[in-house]
Amino acid sequence: MSLLVCAAATAQDIDPGGKARVFDRYADQLERGEVVITTHADALRDLEKLKSEVPPGDVRRELRYRYMYCIMGIADDPSGGKAYAEQGLEDARRVGYADAEVNFHFCRGANQESLTTPRDALSDYNAGIEIARAEENNRLVADGLTWRGSVQSLLGEHALALVDFLDAQKFYDSAGEPLESEQNLFNIAVAYRRLGERKEARDYLERLMKFGVQRKDLLQQMAAHMELGFLGVESGPGALPAARGHFDQALQIGVLVGNTAAQASAHLGLAQVDNLAGNHAEALVELSKAEAGLKVTGDRSNGDMIALQEGEAHAGLGQHVQAIADFDRSEAFLRKSGNLRYYADLLQQRSRSYEALGKTAQALADLKQMIKVHQALDRKARSYTTTLMSYQFDTARREQENRRLAADRQLKEAQLASLEKVRRWQWAALVLGGLLIALLLWQGRRQVRAARSLHRMAMTDPLTGIANRRRIEDLGQPMLDEAIRRDEPMAVVVLDVDHFKQVNDACGHQAGDVVLQRIVDSCRSMLRHGDQIGRVGGEEFVVLLPNTDAHAAREVAERLRECVRMLDLGDVVPAASGTSISLGVTTRREGDRELAELIVRADEALYRAKSSGRNRVEVTGPGEVPMTIVGGDAVHISTRMQPARR
Repeated sequence: MSLLVCAAATAQDIDPGGKARVFDRYADQLERGEVVITTHADALRDLEKLKSEVPPGDVRRELRYRYMYCIMGIADDPSGGKAYAEQGLEDARRVGYADAEVNFHFCRGANQESLTTPRDALSDYNAGIEIARAEENNRLVADGLTWRGSVQSLLGEHALALVDFLDAQKFYDSAGEPLESEQNLFNIAVAYRRLGERKEARDYLERLMKFGVQRKDLLQQMAAHMELGFLGVESGPGALPAARGHFDQALQIGVLVGNTAAQASAHLGLAQVDNLAGNHAEALVELSKAEAGLKVTGDRSNGDMIALQEGEAHAGLGQHVQAIADFDRSEAFLRKSGNLRYYADLLQQRSRSYEALGKTAQALADLKQMIKVHQALDRKARSYTTTLMSYQFDTARREQENRRLAADRQLKEAQLASLEKVRRWQWAALVLGGLLIALLLWQGRRQVRAARSLHRMAMTDPLTGIANRRRIEDLGQPMLDEAIRRDEPMAVVVLDVDHFKQVNDACGHQAGDVVLQRIVDSCRSMLRHGDQIGRVGGEEFVVLLPNTDAHAAREVAERLRECVRMLDLGDVVPAASGTSISLGVTTRREGDRELAELIVRADEALYRAKSSGRNRVEVTGPGEVPMTIVGGDAVHISTRMQPARR
């Protein structure tokens, strides 16, 4: 035995690559999850073992150990984790190690989520995905899609998150990564839950729980319990006992594995159950435990939910002054995170506390704002449908193309086999093969034309021939980004046809369609080359005006209003005395980053135009007092009369 040990040691000295192979094998097992890690102590032990196998002077393998330590070993210290990742990024770039650079981006993003808000981590996740795609590393692309999808789900972009998770699942399946595929089921389940598809979410979570029990993976079981608990909270009063049971199980596992962050999340879930059950004093106890745990870990990402639940608990106990203070604190977090679903809940709860204190004006303001938030959520829901339909269309197109390529390959193989077997038919087979290839090319050309036609249809409003909602958003965001980069003005106009329902009711939808077409044609004739108009609703349109300040935008809006007013529609709507539109105008402000912000402001201005009598223009620009334009005259409107922003 001693001789064998000495021989093995001598062989490793002769073959310095032996230590490298040991390191690579163990690192692969850790990354693929083949080594089950239950506690943070387990992770540190396994990482220490991996560190001992780093070959001396091997910079790339040392960097691989470091990025694995960054992702798996650093806990409860997001500031330290971010600094560690930044140093790793610098070192990885210096030696040109792309895989390490990608993983350090993911590590920095994960720690940034805890330090500020999940939205701030997107730049790192996108950077990592871009590098992984350039390196054609599908495994790292899939990892990045799961990181990014988790953030998009938290931000309320559930359809985009689901698309990322489903794409990641394809990469994992094609790469033969069953463990990653299994763990990604959790991400898909969360996205389905947040989309309101509870049955699909429960199916995925139960599969995940089964896998976790089979592999004795406590962390996977804990994650499944947490999500099943949230699913119960969202399913109504009858599901609260089951939800409490899942959160209790998650808490027990969190204590067992020593995961402080998981324990804090479980306490937060129990607080939600207590609030919904009317046990508000117990909810405050659970929230204090959750807050203490998150303070230990340095995690600030749940500040919005803790403050919201504290407000609900204090309101339930009749302590409405304290409840309003809690709601105000939660609102500050939610304005940063942009979670509209929680914001709508906050506004409803706070309005009740204002009402209980006799502050009816503040209660009414919150209810009005809640209506606007729900309208924004409805628009998002429609956008989710479009996103998922587009994803399904693209997936079907790729599958069709793959089938065509497979058929083409099989055909060519059959031709070659035929040539080998029957040489005397060689020329005939060649001619036949040429004809078949020509047929396939013709068919392929038809498919390309059909795909282009479908793409145009997906981007165009079929009635008016102008851009639809998806296309106007695709055009508008880059336009805004360019305006920000060049520090140029940009304006957005939202217009709506006045009393259009009366036209449909009196003359029928066919006449209404003709009215919309003529209005669009008239408006397009008033716009410059480069201006864009799109239909975003039944009789609602958005106009994008690049490099246009508030004064010029006001003039454009007035021209649009006047040209529509002058339209002669007597042959379509005989009884009509004239057609008019109401318009809301806004321009880019310092700090605007998303097109949706400008559309919301223009929409609010449109609402004021409608409320003020229609056939007019309302303007809100950067730092200026809103203006009302009626027949070409501008009237100042007090800023105190503006509705609160959504």
